[in-house]
Order: sequence, then C-alpha cells, then structure tokens
Amino acid sequence: MRVHTIEKIFRLDDVFSLIKNIINKSFEIDKNSYTDDLNLLIIGTNRNDQSVIIRSSINKSKNRTSFSILALYNNQILKDHNSSKNTIKSKQPLGKTLHNLIKNRKEHENNYVFANLKIKRIDKYFQNQLIEIEKDILIKLLDSLHERYNYNDGLRKYHFSLVDIDGSWESWHDIYHHYIDLLENKFITVKNNSLKVFRNYDFALQNAYSQRIADLIISEEEKSSGTPFKRINNNFQKQNLDEVKKEAGNLKITFIFAHKRKSQLRLIQMLKLLEEVKNFTHLMHKKDFKRYNHIYPQIVFISLFGFEQSVGNYLRNNLYGELSETISILTIPPIEHKIWHNYFVYNSLEENDYINSQSDVNLAKYNILRRNGRANKNAIIKIESEYHDLVESKRVSDQNSQQLNEWGDILSIDNCSKLLDVTNSREKIQRAII
Repeated sequence: MRVHTIEKIFRLDDVFSLIKNIINKSFEIDKNSYTDDLNLLIIGTNRNDQSVIIRSSINKSKNRTSFSILALYNNQILKDHNSSKNTIKSKQPLGKTLHNLIKNRKEHENNYVFANLKIKRIDKYFQNQLIEIEKDILIKLLDSLHERYNYNDGLRKYHFSLVDIDGSWESWHDIYHHYIDLLENKFITVKNNSLKVFRNYDFALQNAYSQRIADLIISEEEKSSGTPFKRINNNFQKQNLDEVKKEAGNLKITFIFAHKRKSQLRLIQMLKLLEEVKNFTHLMHKKDFKRYNHIYPQIVFISLFGFEQSVGNYLRNNLYGELSETISILTIPPIEHKIWHNYFVYNSLEENDYINSQSDVNLAKYNILRRNGRANKNAIIKIESEYHDLVESKRVSDQNSQQLNEWGDILSIDNCSKLLDVTNSREKIQRAII
C-alpha cells in the first residue's frame, strides 16, 4: 500500500475526477465507487484479475487530506485473517464485495486503514508489479494536484533510513496513531508560536521503491535575542546586553519516529537517524531556510518493544545543552522506567547557590585579586570566564527544565505505556506479522 498526507484540503469531487482520468486506461471504475464532502473511495478492476483501491479522507480540524492506494490481485482477498486459502469466491460483483469489506466508517483515524480487508501474501515478483502500479498512480496524482493547486509543502526529500518494517505499514499505523494523535493535539495546544505540522510525511524521492515515512514533524519558529548575559563587571553582577545585536529568529524542527520492528530499537539505528537528521537540517538551512539564524532539530523515538540498554547509556553521556552539536532526544516509553531524555538539567537551585555548589568562585576572592589587578590578571580572567560559564550553564539548565516539563505533559510521560497499551499491542503486532 502507498500512503500520502497533504496538509491542505482539496475538493474530493475534483480529486475523484483527477484519479479517474489517471487510471481509466488501465482500470474500469466500479459503480460502487463514491465521494462525498469528507471521504472518497474508488475501486478499479481490469481483465488481468487486478484491482486498485484508492481512499481519501479530509480532516477539517487539521486542514489535512490523506490518501491511500492499494493494488492487489483478486485472488489475494481473504474472507478472514486466519487462513491463507480461504479466498473470496463471491457470486456478487467484485466491486460490491470490496465495497462491503472496506466501506469507509468516516472516522479520521481510519484514513489509511482498509477495515476488514485481509490480503494473502504473494511472490515478490508479482508484489513488485503491484507496487509499480501504486507508485505510478500516486506520482501522477501528486503531479496533477501540484499543477492544479500549485501546492508545495516546503520540505525537502531526503534519504532517511526509515524503510525497515516488520509486517504492513497499516498494522503499525493502527498501533501508534492514537498516541501520535494525542501528541500532535497536545503540542498544538501547548505551543502558541508559529507551527507547521506534517503527518506521515514521505521523504522518499518520487520514483523510490520504498516509502520513507516520518510519523510526525512539527516546525516551530522561535524568536531569539542572543546571549542574555555579558561578562561580569566589578560588582560581579549579571547585566542585559543591550548593545548585543539581536539575532534572527530560529527554527526548531521536531521529528517523531515510531519504530516499526518487533524488536528493540538498537543504538546503531538511533545514531544513524541522528546523523541523517543533522545532515538534513544543515541542508535545509543552507538551501531553503537561510532566513533563520539557526535550525535546531529534536527527535522523539517511540518504540513499542523498547530500546537497547546501550541507548540509555548514550543518553546519559551525550547531554543536550553541553555541546552545540548534540541533538535533543526523547524516548517513549522511558528506558528502564526512568530514562527518557538527554537534556542537561541540574536540580532547581537559586543562582548563587548553584554557583557556590559548582565552583570555589566567590566575590571575596575576586575582590582580593582585583586589588593588584595587573599582577593577578590571568587569575581574574580565569575567574570571570568560569563565572560566565556557570551562569550560562544555569541558564541552559533552567531553559531545558522548562522544556522538559512541557514535553512531560505533551508526551504523557507517566502514562505513555498505558496509552500505547504496550502488552496488548505487542501481541497484536506479533499476530499480524506471523
């Protein structure tokens, strides 16, 4: 199955006509096809015992149109999920049979799911033929929509390593989509900045064999006024840098990746995606988003079967906020029930208490050294530099702590395993893949 989501609403009667023109040379449109204001279903059949099923639905609250395209051989359709031999042998027309099996329940969460439709596996050679049909229809549909509506999502395609998957994409979608829906809705509620959201975004090049789907991407514009403190003065006080030139706004891009393997997410897989995200955001900054001073990526990894222990060690040893090249990482569910991020955060302390707890820097020592400033120049510079670093460290820690409080609520971190229904979901995936 091929899926695609566009963050724009189209007239589905118009889309129906576009699809009809695309497939009418190879498939006959069945009379059970239909469209209304929110849903579209097209069933096409041909003399080669092939069928194509195309669904689309609109989510008005998200300003979103979703598409799914499935090509299959007619003898792949099963009456139930437990038998690979119990194929459909109905006296009624095939279009009517398919319509009854996959009829739209008009629920947003079923945008991609062909309810009640069970498919028998076939040889790879024949499956590749079906994939080519799905690709061709989707490419032509997107080209037609772009030509008619001049639509451009503003994101660049990229070779992310998002193709490894156990079982079908729609099986995993059924597992993860409720939680990701919740995450998206809460993020939009909490954040009042300028947001742009992409759901189930395909990063694959147009003619790629496999889709490379990121479950959710959220870009957020942030205003920045540069470093808030200057080097300490004689009174050892922090001051606003009125003379500092204000920086341009920043862009934060959050990638939500749901692991779709019936195994733990391995550290090597995480590191590969981290490097890809770094390269992608660097390319976007260089080519497409030069107007921003910085682009800060952030990644949320969701893994139904958990994470390797080495992932937890990596998060402990690579703290976001200590090194500028480190990406902030959040993991769902928490590793060992406690590790879920790599943010640099100290316990809440007043600034003076924090500085005293981290260093022997103190005002009395500083003033003694300044009495003979020329002789103690290097020592004074060292203390001033250390103080500045500690103040900046406290600022970063407080900022990270605030962000973590927000993310803890957005991700429902204390309740995420229950929301994902981990135990039952694992069993469900195991049954679907067998």
